[in-house]
Amino acid sequence: MKTKIITYIYAFSFLFIWSAFAAKIILQFLLSIKFIPADISYMFINAIPFIILFEVVVKIAFLSTISSKLKFVTTQLEALSQIDNKTFNYYTNSLESLGFTRISDLELSESTLTLARVFCHPKHLCFAEVVQTPGRSSVFCDISSSLEQEWSVSFRDNSPNLAIVYAFLRCPRGIIVVQQGVAPEELLRSHLKFRQKIMRDLNLQLLPDISIEAYFDQVQRGRTSQRKLLSRKSVIIGMVEMWLFRFKTEVQKSQWLGDYARLAARKG
Repeated sequence: MKTKIITYIYAFSFLFIWSAFAAKIILQFLLSIKFIPADISYMFINAIPFIILFEVVVKIAFLSTISSKLKFVTTQLEALSQIDNKTFNYYTNSLESLGFTRISDLELSESTLTLARVFCHPKHLCFAEVVQTPGRSSVFCDISSSLEQEWSVSFRDNSPNLAIVYAFLRCPRGIIVVQQGVAPEELLRSHLKFRQKIMRDLNLQLLPDISIEAYFDQVQRGRTSQRKLLSRKSVIIGMVEMWLFRFKTEVQKSQWLGDYARLAARKG
């Protein structure tokens, strides 16, 4: 609610200043230089308020889908009719055979209800999630680790709405790699190999806490970072990035490395 109020105040303050002063000054300047045709200058001046309102309304709608304070509710997934029990059992058996320990079944309510089974690995000190959003057929597995300086590494075997994640939800220190359709064993192997590489390249240490409280904190910090970045991002630029996403290579679509390459090159 606080973010909405502040956003509205900024938007309407800008619109007032624009209508009362700025629009007239800028229009006079554009007309005086005679470089841009007058019709285009008038169109530009008149379009600006609509663009600002669009940015405000859509951004508030996006922000409302990302809770500032998440609420985790423990549940029993087997008792829920909408759960794909066959797929959940496959992931559960696979992850437990790799040394993961099941720690909780959760409901996470944001814009939609998300159901997750959470695991931790006592040896490798990482989390695994099996995630389903009811109403969607896809169930995917995510293996993640938290590092120092708010870095995180997430390897997934699927990820719905990759274009939206890329355009609006990517974080500079939140690495996401999607390995479509691979088995949990390969997902874990790839995760550990990359985790070791980034720790070495950036001189980072692994955060060893794998309690359910640490998992809650990891997810909450990720959501907070996403909200903060989204509040500063242009919706129109994000929509352009979503449209351009289709032209990226499969490798570019399947991974977001954030600031890692730039910082690693600097340290190297």
